[in-house]
Amino acid sequence: MREKLRGVHHVALVTQDLERSVSFYRDLLGFTEVERFFDEGEEAEVVFLSLGNTLLELLAPRKGEVSSPSSFHLAFAVEEVEEVFAELVARGVPVVLDLCESQGFHYAYFQGPMGEIIEIVERR
Repeated sequence: MREKLRGVHHVALVTQDLERSVSFYRDLLGFTEVERFFDEGEEAEVVFLSLGNTLLELLAPRKGEVSSPSSFHLAFAVEEVEEVFAELVARGVPVVLDLCESQGFHYAYFQGPMGEIIEIVERR
C-alpha cells in the first residue's frame, strides 16, 4: 500500500460562514481560491484554497452541522483509491464514509487509531 500513497493532499476545516472563512484565508493570509463546488458526498459547499504547496479545503455543510465526519481531516493523495480502500477495510480500519465521487475526486474516510479522520483521495 505504501507505494500507492503520494503524500498529504489537503487539510480540511468546516465552517459555519464560508464567505467569512474564505475572506480570512484569501484576503488576510494570502491564499488563492482554486476551486469552488457543491459536494454531494459531503453535503457541503466546498472551497479549495492554495498557498505555496499547501492546499486548504473549507467545507460549509448544507445543514450547518460543524460536527460532520469531515469536520477536520487529513487527506492523503493515493493512486488506485479503490485498491487502497479495499486494503484498509481488509486490515480492519474503521470506515467513516464509504467510497464517494464528486467533481473528479474519488475518496473515502477512515478513523485513525486516536479517532482522527483520515481521507484517501484520488483526482481523476
